[in-house]
Order: sequence, then C-alpha cells, then structure tokens
Amino acid sequence: MPDPNEKPKDQFCFELGTFAVEQPVEGKKKRTFTGVAYSGEPIVDHWYWDRIIFDLDSMQIKGRIPALLEHCSKQRVGAINSHSINYEQGLVISGDLMSNEYGTQVAQDSDDGFPWQMSVRIEPSSVEEIAADKTVLVNGKTHQGPITVFRGGRIREVSFCALGADDNTSAVAASHSPKNFNQPEDTDVTELEQAKAKITELQGQVNTLTEQNKQFAAAKRDAEISALAKDLGKEFSAEDIAEMKNLDDGAFAFSAKHLRQFAAGSQQQPAGQQQQTPAPSVNPAFAHLFSHQANGGQGGQVPQGSALDQAFAKFAAAQESK
Repeated sequence: MPDPNEKPKDQFCFELGTFAVEQPVEGKKKRTFTGVAYSGEPIVDHWYWDRIIFDLDSMQIKGRIPALLEHCSKQRVGAINSHSINYEQGLVISGDLMSNEYGTQVAQDSDDGFPWQMSVRIEPSSVEEIAADKTVLVNGKTHQGPITVFRGGRIREVSFCALGADDNTSAVAASHSPKNFNQPEDTDVTELEQAKAKITELQGQVNTLTEQNKQFAAAKRDAEISALAKDLGKEFSAEDIAEMKNLDDGAFAFSAKHLRQFAAGSQQQPAGQQQQTPAPSVNPAFAHLFSHQANGGQGGQVPQGSALDQAFAKFAAAQESK
C-alpha cells in the first residue's frame, strides 16, 4: 500500500548535496546556511533521466530563490541570498533561515546533528540527448554518451529534505520523482513560472500564425494584381502595384470589379463613339491605375484615347459625382 506521507515525485528535482546551518552569532537575529547545490559532475542512475549533467555556463539563478521544506510552498524555510558558479566547486549557495516554525525547526534539528539533505528543482530551457557513440564537452570536461545535458537550467527553489532519494553516496545523488508533466506542482513559484512559460509559448504560436497570415495575404494580392493586369491587357508600373497592395481587400475588390466591367463595355463600343471627354479629377485610390494615352486635339477637337481610357474616365467621373 502506498505511503500516504510520501510526496509526489518530480523529474526536475535532484538530491545534490548537504546543507550546513551555521551556528548562531551573538547580535545577529537570522541563522544562515550554505551548501554546494551542484558539483558540476554527472548524476548517475536517475530513474527518469538515467545519466544527466547540468551545463554550469548557461545555468540561471534570478533574484532571491526560495528555500522550502520538502518542496512544499506552505513550508517556507528561508531564501537564497547569494551564489557562485565555477568549475572547481560547481554551484555554491548561501542564504538566511526564517524565524517561523519551519526555519526554527531546521535550525534546531541541525543543532541536534540532523543531516539535512539539499534537493534542487532545476528546469532547463533545452535538453540535449547525447548518443552512446558521441561525446560532449560540459563544465570543462569531455563526457561520453549516453548522457542527457540540461542547457539553460534555471534553479526554481531549493529544499531541505529529511531523506535522500537513494543510497548513492557520491557527491551528486539524484532524487526520484514521477514522469508526469501534467501533474499539479507543489510550489506556488513553479506554478507561476509554468504559467508564464505557457503564455510565452502561446504568444510565440500567435506571432508565427500572424506572420504566416501576412505572407499568405501578400501572395494572394500579388496573384490578384497579376490576374487583373491580364484581364485588362495592361502592364502596371511599380508605383501602380505598390498602391494596389496598400488597398484593403474591399477597396481592391470593388475597383477591380468595376474596372473589368468598364473594360469589357469599352471593347464593345462602336468605333465612331470612341471619343474621350477631358479626364476629370481622379479619386486618389485609382489615380495611377492607368496612364492616359490621349493626344492633344487641334482645331477645337476633343482629345482622342483608347476605348479603355474613355471607360476609366467615365468611371472616375461617376465616383467623383457621388
């Protein structure tokens, strides 16, 4: 029968060393603690990762990290105030104990000789799997695969734990926890960070879809402009194309529809009626779609142009009169 007092396991928690609680100093209210949170060496025989190493060069510790009792956010023991990272010692941390019941309990048990174990919750920004026939350089040493490398590992919290995860007596012993990513976390800090990470992930997906939509819309407009030019028998200038690309979908569809209609009507107009009246002022949305080819008349004659130019002039005049 499962032990009801056994806490849920977590694949990101690792038993990595021991805490040293400093003796009280006269005139100093807070008790302090220190410990090697991670030595920089591989963690072996882990139930989930098997053999794993954390890249010290990309490890992250931001702000004051909480120190808990058994990874429980309701049992707050203290906080990490400072840390150092190097290849010789690894990750070394120090902090203050709180004066509440949990901080007092940790200090009292330590004074009585209890060997508190240090467990660290670390979540990577990326995970690199090294095959058995490959090697990888991490923390100043070359390691033979198979091995898992945590890159950009961020320390979320450290905990005082009563029992180690296994009987591994090496400097770095891994803690055991279950493979369940959807399991509710036991700390408020982790839940908040997971929510932020999810928001960031979703925002990235939204940005990707938005960019894809823009690319699709641009390609669609290019195809529509090409089709319009073919239907009108007209080669648009770069300026024409740029202005048509700036039109919204409704304005472009409206203008393309009517230009096709007037073009079709002008092609059916009898040759004797292909006189063009002086072009009125043109709506800016359509001003550069065509370059009129009419020549100046002589003897009071009306300038002549193509039937399509006459049709466009009539369309523009109708737009201006509305």
